[in-house]
Amino acid sequence: MHDLLDLEAALATADTLASLNEDLGNGAGISGPAARRAINAARHAPEFAGTIVNARQARELLENPSLTVYENPSAMLMCVYKPDRALCNRLTERETPRLDRCVPSCANIARTDDHAHLMRQEAESLENQAPKSPEPLGHRLEARARRLRQEADQHDRSRIVIEERQ
Repeated sequence: MHDLLDLEAALATADTLASLNEDLGNGAGISGPAARRAINAARHAPEFAGTIVNARQARELLENPSLTVYENPSAMLMCVYKPDRALCNRLTERETPRLDRCVPSCANIARTDDHAHLMRQEAESLENQAPKSPEPLGHRLEARARRLRQEADQHDRSRIVIEERQ
């Protein structure tokens, strides 16, 4: 069972790295404290394309600390996991992040242009819900929408774009 879980985790990591590598190659931007680590990890994506077919290969990928990149769509970010920097695991140094406990100020966070776009969509949805909600809830929805827009704007100001070298 553990081998199957390792294989699935490795395939997800390889897919995340491949997608990020492709997006960066097509001019997408990335920001956040872990952006450079994400870029470096994405550069290794071609090494794993279609090569993870057994548990040993999966463990090799998962045990490489420079390639521990986790997509977190619910938090609209990517975790480039380093246990000693993880705010989701303050009390323990787990091998994997607690994606249900992402902290916006964590040093392991990286955001792509797609994440910023999703944040703006969510902010718009919250702003549409706020006037229809009871006052305390409406205020919280508006505050959350403002925070999402601020984080998306911060991404735009600080994003890194990889230039193709010829």
